[in-house]
Amino acid sequence: MELYQENAATVDGVRAIELRYRAVWSASEKLPVFYQSSIRLNSPDMGVLLPERFMPVLESDDRCVSVFKLALLQSLKTAEKLTEREVEYDWISLFVPLRLLNKRDCVRIIREFVGQMGAIPGRICFELPSQIMEESSSICLDSIKQLRKAGYHTMLTGVDGEKLPIFKLSEIQAEYVMLSENFTRRLGHDDRSDDCIRSMISVIGDMGSEPVASGISNSEAADSLYELGCGYFTADENSSDFSGKFISDRFIRKRE
Repeated sequence: MELYQENAATVDGVRAIELRYRAVWSASEKLPVFYQSSIRLNSPDMGVLLPERFMPVLESDDRCVSVFKLALLQSLKTAEKLTEREVEYDWISLFVPLRLLNKRDCVRIIREFVGQMGAIPGRICFELPSQIMEESSSICLDSIKQLRKAGYHTMLTGVDGEKLPIFKLSEIQAEYVMLSENFTRRLGHDDRSDDCIRSMISVIGDMGSEPVASGISNSEAADSLYELGCGYFTADENSSDFSGKFISDRFIRKRE
């Protein structure tokens, strides 16, 4: 209870944070297997802020670590609720700031916090910002490796076909690599586009990572994706077959 009270306090004028979640689906079984989170900040002066607006500001100092702890706490509470509802899932993802990854005590900070909550590391997947493809230090890369050794999952997000440094991807060793919608929306346009997507999926797999596609629109596209070698996807928000919207945890229920 003390931990909850300490980390539920306001952070530099931020009254509250809100996490929403969307399913990451199995392309073969068409069932949710993971849940990806998205954080919003409620500012008394500026209203609700999405990550693209506030993260660059927070990353400039250690406020990002405080907000990360608040978000991690909320994710762990959500995990408890899903377990009580008998919702089947492997992990919930959560952003991890680049500034924290670049701290030598990054893994210690996370392990102590999670340990106080009595949570299982394997239920948590840390989302690695796409900036690490260009800005990662040796400390950052070591933090990622140590997180995986400690039992946490890792997922590199925002990867597209324009820039994909193969050696850097190999160094990062993320367990999952999420392809951006800018890349996957060309699925099914023509044979050449599908060949490009197949090649990207193959490269990610050869690096020892599991590819995750973004913005899949329907079951037919999911089947095509699976044939190209990608086993997981998030759905487009307008998909008629799958839920692709970020929703409050209270709406995540056991599938009957």
